[in-house]
Amino acid sequence: MLGLPSRSAFIRQAVLGKLEELETAGITEIREVSLKEAMRLVQRYLAKNPGTHYVSELIERLGLEPKIAFDAAQKLIDDGRARLGRD
Repeated sequence: MLGLPSRSAFIRQAVLGKLEELETAGITEIREVSLKEAMRLVQRYLAKNPGTHYVSELIERLGLEPKIAFDAAQKLIDDGRARLGRD
């Protein structure tokens, strides 16, 4: 079986491989915040980290719920406090 001595060895190797994938995957803790708080967090993050950012980065780094992160980013863009840009 694919160069392994037994079915148990095959299963063991597959499980260990999946565990290794999980250990290297990032886990994002999502916290519930208001739109106003999310906007404050995003604006502070952008001020400290100039450049182009994806909303997914804001979700991961700030722990924001995706809908709130997208709404906050759009509101900041609409208010002129952030800009939509591409490098």
